[in-house]
Amino acid sequence: MNWEAIGAIGEIVGAVAVLLTIVYLADQIKQNTRAVKAATQQAISDATTEVWRNSCIDIDRTEKFYEISEKDDRTKAEQSFYVGWLMQTIRQQENIYLNLKLGSIDDDFVDLNSRLVTLFKSPIYRKAWLNGELNNFLITEFRDYVDDLIGAELSLMKK
Repeated sequence: MNWEAIGAIGEIVGAVAVLLTIVYLADQIKQNTRAVKAATQQAISDATTEVWRNSCIDIDRTEKFYEISEKDDRTKAEQSFYVGWLMQTIRQQENIYLNLKLGSIDDDFVDLNSRLVTLFKSPIYRKAWLNGELNNFLITEFRDYVDDLIGAELSLMKK
């Protein structure tokens, strides 16, 4: 066997090794993507549970929120409490929107439109949104998305 034949065999072995490495890395990337999506979905589920827990754990605090939400003239502390309560839920929806856009969760994991439509059927959330009380806390793209969705829902409700 001459050196050219040995070199050719070495090149073939090297090419096969590179190909196997690429296949292995592709599999690792798929596994990592699944793990990231699973972790993101779990984080969203945990956040949903926390929002619900916060509204259920202390009936006095929940009643206080509803009492404050009816007021037109709130103290600074009441306004902070009111906006903070609303933002727990709204920020979670914004997070879902961003994760859907990034592809870090799948569309079949959560129906964001349905969640938002249900949320804004609540007069408290709808009024706060339409009055612009939450605008300074959310990204413009999400605000536009919600505005379009609410606008479509309001026009359907009028028909």
